[in-house]
Amino acid sequence: MAMRLFHNRENGHAMRVMAGYLFIVLLARPPEAAEAADSDELESVFGALEPEGNLEPLLEDLADLKRQKIPLNEATAEDLLQLPWLTNTDAQTILSARRRTPIRNESDLAALVGREKAARMIPYIVFEKDLMLRREALRDQIEGSFYSRYYTEMPERQGITIGDYEGDNYKLYNRFQLAIPHLKASVVQEKDVGEPDLDDFTSFSLNAYDIGIVKSAVVGNYTLNFGEGLLMGQNRYFSKGSDPAGSVRLHSRRLSPYSSSAEYGFLQGAAATLRPGDFEVTAFTASNRVDGRVSDLELITSFDESGYHRTELEISRQDGVREEASGANLLWNFSAPGVNGRIGASMVHYRYSEPLESLVDAGFSPDEASSGDLVGLEAALASGKFGMFMEAAFSQKPEAASWIGGVSYEPLHGVSAVAAVRNYGDRYYSPFAGAFAERADNAMNEEGYYVGIDAKLSRRVQVGAYFDWFRFPLLSPAYYPYPSEGQDMRLFTVWKASPTLTWTMQLQHKEKEEASSAQCATGGEDCVAGYAPLPVVTDRIRLDCDLKVLKGFSTRTRGELKRVSKEYYAAPSSYNGWLVYEQLNYATGRLSLKWRGTVFNTDSSDAQIYAYEDGLPMQFDLGAYNGRGKSMFFLAAWRAEANLNLAARYEVTTYTDRDVYSSGSDLRSTDSPASLHVGCLWTF
Repeated sequence: MAMRLFHNRENGHAMRVMAGYLFIVLLARPPEAAEAADSDELESVFGALEPEGNLEPLLEDLADLKRQKIPLNEATAEDLLQLPWLTNTDAQTILSARRRTPIRNESDLAALVGREKAARMIPYIVFEKDLMLRREALRDQIEGSFYSRYYTEMPERQGITIGDYEGDNYKLYNRFQLAIPHLKASVVQEKDVGEPDLDDFTSFSLNAYDIGIVKSAVVGNYTLNFGEGLLMGQNRYFSKGSDPAGSVRLHSRRLSPYSSSAEYGFLQGAAATLRPGDFEVTAFTASNRVDGRVSDLELITSFDESGYHRTELEISRQDGVREEASGANLLWNFSAPGVNGRIGASMVHYRYSEPLESLVDAGFSPDEASSGDLVGLEAALASGKFGMFMEAAFSQKPEAASWIGGVSYEPLHGVSAVAAVRNYGDRYYSPFAGAFAERADNAMNEEGYYVGIDAKLSRRVQVGAYFDWFRFPLLSPAYYPYPSEGQDMRLFTVWKASPTLTWTMQLQHKEKEEASSAQCATGGEDCVAGYAPLPVVTDRIRLDCDLKVLKGFSTRTRGELKRVSKEYYAAPSSYNGWLVYEQLNYATGRLSLKWRGTVFNTDSSDAQIYAYEDGLPMQFDLGAYNGRGKSMFFLAAWRAEANLNLAARYEVTTYTDRDVYSSGSDLRSTDSPASLHVGCLWTF
C-alpha cells in the first residue's frame, strides 16, 4: 500500500522531528509559487451550498491547476470542465468562440461565460501558451512547498493505554513538493493515532507535463479516471447530493499524480497520456501491495480501506495482497462548427496474488479467480445548449455489464438540467470503479433514473432540485438476494436577501429498504434465512443564515432537523435528531479566526447528523453528531511571513448521555473528548 522508505519504530521523538521541521520552516524565503487552495476558495466556487464528497483531491487538483494552467485557446471541453463551476454550455461557447478568433483577455472571456465565472477562471488558465512559457523561463526555475500537520487526542484511547495499539497518541502528516517548469515531485508521509511506524504510509510521485505531445506522465503513485468512472474512477469529487445538475458527470483529470493521505484508491507504477493532434492515449502499468483479508483457504475475502495499522491483526494485514494492473485508454476528440465531443475505449487487465473469494463463489476455479479483464466504451457530445454522455463497461469475470447514459440541457443562461439512466449489473466487477450511484459506487447491483436542475433565477435567488428513483436487483447479495427499490429527492434554495444576508435551505425525503434481521424477529412473510426487507423513510430540513456583520467579520447560523422512520412488522419506530450551531469568522491582515459552537440531540445513530467543519489548510472534517451534548471548535490561522502559514485547531465535545466516549480499543475515559491539530505550510 505504500512505498516504504524506512522502517524505524518510534521512540517518543516525534516532537523533536516536528521541532526540526519548524526550524527549517523559519529559514524560508518569500514565495513565488501559487498558494494552495483552502476552504475560502472552495466557498468561492460553491457559494452557500455545502458540497458533499471527497474534497481533498479537489483542493489538490485546483492547487495544481494554478501551476499547470489550462491553455484556454487549445484546451478540449474535457480540459475546461476540470473547473467545477463551468457547464457543458460554457465549454461549448468557449470552443465555438475561439474557432472564430482567439480569446485574448478576461474581458473577452467574460463576454462568453459571465464576469463571475471569468474571474474565477483567471488563476487557472492562460490565454497565450507561448507567453506563459516565456514568463516561466524568466522567473526562478525552482518552487515548492512543505506542509506538516500534527494531531493528538485528550485523553488517549484505551488501546494506547493498555498496549493494544502499538503506537503513540498522535497523528503526523508531512508533504513535500518540488517543481520546475513541466516537472513536479511529491512525497507524502503519514502515520495515524496508535500506529507504531513513523512511515506507516509513504507516497511518492514524479509528474512531467506539457512536453510536446506528452500531456502528462507519472512515475510512482497516481490515479486514473476514464469515462464516467464505471471501469476506472479513482478520483470522483462529489457524491449525489452536492450539485443537482453537476454531480452525475465525472470531470476529474484522466491521469493525476497522487499526493493525498488516503491509503487506498490509487495505483503505483508508471502511466502517461499522449495527445498527438485530436487523439489522446493513456497507457499505464502498476504493481502495488494493498491491505487485504485472506481466509484460511487463501482466498481474498475483502480489502481493508481504513488504512489503520495499530494492532497485531491490522499490522498482519498490511500490504498482504499484491495488486497488479495494466491497460490503456484511447480517446478521439472531434470538433466541427456547432458541435464537439469525444469517443473513447478502454481495456484493463488486473491480477491479485491470491484468488478473489467473490469470483470463486461465482463458479471460477482458484486459478482463474485471481485475475480478470475489463473493457469500456465512452462518448460525449455537445452542441449549443444540448449535451449527451454515456459509458458502458464489461467485465470478463463474471461476464456482466454496467452502463450509464444521460443528456444535459441549458435552456437559459444560469439554468442547467440533467437526466441520466444507469444500469449496473449485479454481477459486474471492477476493483477500480467510482460511479455515480445511491450506494453502488463500485458500479454494481443498481439501476436508476435521475433528474436534476440548478437555476439561478436572479442575482439574489438560486434554486436546485433532484429526483432519483433507484432499484437494487439484490437488496443484499449475502442476506436477502431479492429486488428492492427506493427514491430520493432533495430541494436547495439560496436567497441573498441583501449584500450582507444570505439564507440557504435544504429539504430531503428518501425512501429505501435495508436487509434486517430485526424485521424477521417481529414476524412477517418475507423472511429469508432470518432476514427481511425493512422500509426506512428519512426526512431532513436544514436552514442556514449567513451574515456579514462588519468588514472581515461574518457569522453562520444553522439549524437542522432529521426524522427516520422504520416500518417494522410489529409497529413502526421513529427516531429524531436536531442540531443547532453558530459559527463566527474573523479575518484581518495576516490573522483569521473561526469559532463554532454546536448543540445536538439525536435519539439513535439512525438519526445521526453530519456537518462539514473547517480544518487546517487543504483539509475538511466531516463531523458526525450522535447522542446528546454540545461541541465547540476554535481554528486560528496566521500568516507569519509572506511564505509561511501557521494554523491550529482545538475541538471538544461534551456529552450528557454517556460517561465514556466510543468503545473497545477506541474507548476514551471521558464524557468530553478533545483534540488538538496544528500545522504549517511553507512555500518557496
